[in-house]
Amino acid sequence: MRNLLFLSTLLVSACASSPPAPVAASGCTVPAGLAVMDDAWLETTRAMSAEVKAALVLSLPDCLENPDPAVRDHYAYETLSGLLRGEAVGPETLRPLKAELLSRLAQADEDAGGFRGPFAALALAEVARTDRITPWMDEAARSALIAAAHTYLANLTDYRGFSDTEGWRHGVAHTADLLMQLSLNPRLTKPQAEAILAAIALKVGTPDHAYIFGESERLAAPVMYLAQRELFTDEEWTAWFTGLWPADDPLREVAYRSEAALARLHNLRAFSEAVYVSAVASHQDTYTPVGEAAFALLNLLP
Repeated sequence: MRNLLFLSTLLVSACASSPPAPVAASGCTVPAGLAVMDDAWLETTRAMSAEVKAALVLSLPDCLENPDPAVRDHYAYETLSGLLRGEAVGPETLRPLKAELLSRLAQADEDAGGFRGPFAALALAEVARTDRITPWMDEAARSALIAAAHTYLANLTDYRGFSDTEGWRHGVAHTADLLMQLSLNPRLTKPQAEAILAAIALKVGTPDHAYIFGESERLAAPVMYLAQRELFTDEEWTAWFTGLWPADDPLREVAYRSEAALARLHNLRAFSEAVYVSAVASHQDTYTPVGEAAFALLNLLP
């Protein structure tokens, strides 16, 4: 509560003359009237002192799991993204922010609303982006982010995407965004790239749900960026794609007589097509191996 009162005071002092008073929203502090983002609020955040920006950033994880999409999707995420992409805070703020978000990601199942995990992952993508632009993490910290993404995806059973009344959850796609930012990091090692592919493989062909909210395309993005790095041989790409639906998977025998098998088939086809189309459309030889591997899997699907 003391932190909320402190932030409220800072926000009031940072805003223009006669600012709206901050209001509480289920554990987070939102300046009144600013749940829907506008240019005036973004300008206000840019004009804040370093102390106020840091306090604001560290207050946002609570708001990221707020059930109101105006608070969560717009105020909290857009404010966080704007400040981090504007390089408004440094490692001394990013480190505790990352620790808090990782803690929430690990406790995603404790949020009955289902917003905690997806938005912790999405916010961590923004944190990972700052390290890509200006390095401040070491190799172990980057590996820990990949491991956290892997664990979250391994345990994820809530595939809800968008709701007209509740907004986005989108756990798979948001975690793919985190893996994408890590795949873009020029300091990424091959073992880390392999770990990213292992995390992606957990969900590209899930039999538990048929994707309809663009998850396959989002999962394809980090694969394409890894292909751009030319870390893997043609044979390694072929082996990885082939392994997404092994020949001994019993679901192959009931491919068109099982809801689970149909879901897996749908998801693998959508993912492989996304990779193949991106590779062909790029007109770059760099993507030929991954495009051919994706096409080979398409030909192997029942």
